[in-house]
Amino acid sequence: MIALTAVSPAFAQGRARDRLECLTDRQITAAIESGQILSWPKIKKLAGISAYQEVSDVQVCLIEDVPYYILNVISPGGEAAKIALNAVDGTEEVL
Repeated sequence: MIALTAVSPAFAQGRARDRLECLTDRQITAAIESGQILSWPKIKKLAGISAYQEVSDVQVCLIEDVPYYILNVISPGGEAAKIALNAVDGTEEVL
């Protein structure tokens, strides 16, 4: 089992969000397989963002020790945005 908090010393010290600690592909796979986080397709469905176009690789990073899927998207109206979706329940975090 992966200790997700082990990859986020920056947030334990209260640093700015621009210094995110992100999981490797191997850590993401292990976290999904162990049930610590949901897969990207499940989170995308929970969050209801299927109308958005993904324009960057999806990363899993920790925000205050909570894993989030983070990516750049383009809305149906053409506006670019960076979004963070909780990797457990799909709720959005403002970056």
